[in-house]
Amino acid sequence: MDNEVRGLIIDPRTGEVTGQLMAGDRIVRKASTDYLVKTQEWKIENYFKGHAGELNKWMKDLSTSEKAFLFSIVPYVSYEDCHLQYANGNDLGTEDLVRITSMGRRTVYDVINTLIGKDIIYRGKNSKNRQFFVNPWLFCKGNRINKVLKTMFKNYKIRIHGGVEWKNFKDLLG
Repeated sequence: MDNEVRGLIIDPRTGEVTGQLMAGDRIVRKASTDYLVKTQEWKIENYFKGHAGELNKWMKDLSTSEKAFLFSIVPYVSYEDCHLQYANGNDLGTEDLVRITSMGRRTVYDVINTLIGKDIIYRGKNSKNRQFFVNPWLFCKGNRINKVLKTMFKNYKIRIHGGVEWKNFKDLLG
């Protein structure tokens, strides 16, 4: 029950009830948040996350072209679903990837195919366009991952967990 009263807040000087603690409420001590005074809040939408451990395990197995490709596409990873798109939501196509990476067309096609084979990139299609997604075990934005990504990358062998396939790995997404 979300509206169940779990406790009362009582003023120690007067004994007066000044509030209630409801199911799901948390008590946070001032000392626990004092560090926030010394921090600066950044607009997180301008940042992506890279999984340092997983990326480190890939370094010796990625070609220079694959590394350059991945570094080039990171600014285009969308929130929550790791879709490669422009800020306006338009899909990145292969010609866009050629331009963004400054690689030759044949190189981009080859790199995409090898990264798909390594379960780092997923190529899909909606009703209008071809779409590309990046594996969230390497890069993502935001603080949530769309559960469909686990289906797209279900055979990905998570290197930091001894090569367990994602479909068999019990993580936060279940």
